[in-house]
Amino acid sequence: MKKKLSLLLTLVTPLLLINCSGKSQPQPRVIQNHPTQTTTNNQELLGRPINPIPQRETVTQPIKEVKRPVPRQHPSAYGTSNFSKKFKLPNSIKESSALIKLDGKLWTLNDSGGEAKLYQIDERNGRIVKTVTIQNAHNKDWESLAFDENYVYIGDTGNNRGNRRDLKIYKIPRGDLKAKSSTRAEAIFFSYSDQKDFRSKPQKNNFDCEAMVVNKGKIYLFSKNWQDHKTRLYELSTTAGKQVAKYKSTFNINGLVTDATLNKELDILLLSSYSPLLSVNVWAFTNYTNDNFFSGASKQLTLKATQAQIEGITFIDNYKAYLSSESFSKYIFSFDASLYDLDFSREFN
Repeated sequence: MKKKLSLLLTLVTPLLLINCSGKSQPQPRVIQNHPTQTTTNNQELLGRPINPIPQRETVTQPIKEVKRPVPRQHPSAYGTSNFSKKFKLPNSIKESSALIKLDGKLWTLNDSGGEAKLYQIDERNGRIVKTVTIQNAHNKDWESLAFDENYVYIGDTGNNRGNRRDLKIYKIPRGDLKAKSSTRAEAIFFSYSDQKDFRSKPQKNNFDCEAMVVNKGKIYLFSKNWQDHKTRLYELSTTAGKQVAKYKSTFNINGLVTDATLNKELDILLLSSYSPLLSVNVWAFTNYTNDNFFSGASKQLTLKATQAQIEGITFIDNYKAYLSSESFSKYIFSFDASLYDLDFSREFN
């Protein structure tokens, strides 16, 4: 009997094993991960490009949305912006009246009566690294610098008396600053569309101008109003020849505007100014439309109490700028020509 049972098990066992192995087993559940858009923090929304989320080539890339910076609302108090003296400027540029940071180099010029030259400054110590002479130009009252993709623009626009009929802007090839020690300029001659009175009124007129920027084929001038302490915006073409500066709008800046700089990535315009008591002021403009800079948000940056005759300003990074001052000595006031650092990143959300 045992032999029969043993033989039966020997025959049946393989069949049982085959049958068991043939049963369907439960399959694991597959979860497909689809890329989703992440929420960016405030810092990424300040005009900087947002890196897209890595995706397969077959998946359509999301459209990057860049939002303009928003001025932060807070009670006015000194110290919100970081403003400090960097170094004293050499005597050869003690009347530094404009600044640009271009192709990694810092440039300035002297105002009325100075030579027809641009000066490159070493950002570490203020030493003059290079000069470029404008051969066919005359420095009657140079006050501003600006640039676009192809040219550098020099504003011979100072008009303290309000009676100039020879206002002009020189334009030189941008590449000449790097490659040459002298160059020749084209000239844009202009008058103001709303000026009818050309009588001499020293520091009592509204047709002085020390600030300009260039954007999208247009030159924008900001007046220095000695009478009402406002500033008017004018527009010119970048084409050489005779033109009339078209009036666009007015802003009550409550000071004397001395220079302008434009961050084209963030669409922020900065205007430097000082009060009659030489208190330093910087205004930021953003969220404007079609280069009507006074149509959007405006904010006076809160600087620590500093007195200087600020004459130049230029962006050096998204929320950082340099300012320059002329030497000044009158009554109880006495200041060196200097370069200053400005960090206003805390002023914006």
